Amino acid sequence: MTLLNKITECESSTMFGMNGGQPESPDGKRIVYARKKDLTNAVSGETEIWICDRDLTNHRKVFTVECGNHNGPSATFVDNSRIVFRDIINGFSAFRIFNIDTNTVEFGPVFCKEIHCSENGIYPFSISEEFLGKNPQIPVMDTCGIYLLDLHTYTVRKAVDSSQILKMVTDAGYTPNQYTTSMSHVQLNPSATTVMMRLSVEECKTFGALGAIELETGKTHFIPDKPVHQLWYDDTTYLATRQYFDGKKIEMESSRIQRFSMDGEMLEVLGGVGNHIDGSKDRKWFVGDRAYPGYPADVLLYRKGEITPVAVLGSSNEQFTIWDLKVHPNPTFSRDGKRVYFNHPVSSTKTEAVYADISEWVD
Repeated sequence: MTLLNKITECESSTMFGMNGGQPESPDGKRIVYARKKDLTNAVSGETEIWICDRDLTNHRKVFTVECGNHNGPSATFVDNSRIVFRDIINGFSAFRIFNIDTNTVEFGPVFCKEIHCSENGIYPFSISEEFLGKNPQIPVMDTCGIYLLDLHTYTVRKAVDSSQILKMVTDAGYTPNQYTTSMSHVQLNPSATTVMMRLSVEECKTFGALGAIELETGKTHFIPDKPVHQLWYDDTTYLATRQYFDGKKIEMESSRIQRFSMDGEMLEVLGGVGNHIDGSKDRKWFVGDRAYPGYPADVLLYRKGEITPVAVLGSSNEQFTIWDLKVHPNPTFSRDGKRVYFNHPVSSTKTEAVYADISEWVD
């Protein structure tokens, strides 16, 4: 196992957000992370947003939110000066765009379901039934669907109406349910021309379905019983973990990090066992956590195409913290591909945000 570098030493738990979210600024100079004093409340609790330099100096608190442990406040950079993060206000999720140089909220709160990160100057988000009417300042948000925030002008436009989502599901021969328009894991491809989303449908109760819509043409793509924790590999394909359900549990040993077309064809194997995953910017390296109940949540580094890891970057067997308190490792590569950031539970009441230096392998 490699040496783990703690983002900070403090009494609070520290954490990063989703896998594939980006805790580093685009220029690689600063890191955003969260501190939570009481981890035992898995679904709520006061959480602080902190910034530090890449060399782990100049730590400062910039905002305080309310959130649970799962993905924390999902704080990521949208450019070198601004971050986006989630808050829970009166029981409803919302995001804000915050300028860390001027210490001001530039946009928000917007009540909606947050996503992994922005792409190409655009931040996507989804509106489901519970958010309708909660954003009167943005009248265009009048139906369930997927919306795009232009980070240069702070204008919002509707990209996908919920009626398009329902039609995509039924056209594929599947059955929508009451949760179908409550989409999650909404992500734009790198050029911001196609949006993907995780969907709940009646026939896919274990893994759900994955949909994608090309924004200019409206062309749809649909994958039933999808691979999990998907991210865009490039503009037209995904990287995701293919998992198998044996009737009682999801198998750990047979999981593989793979590349898929938007219609579900497996194109190539990228790595071995994984759950929450990420790929380096040059797509030569991949990382996955062995976050399966009953197993140590090892963080595994793979050279592209190999199912045997070149290194175990970290390991935690704090099953209570990982599963009951919902702290998943969620590994993410740094901008230069020489670090992997992840959450590292260290006790039944504490987790630490850490990184592993992988330059000895990737240089």
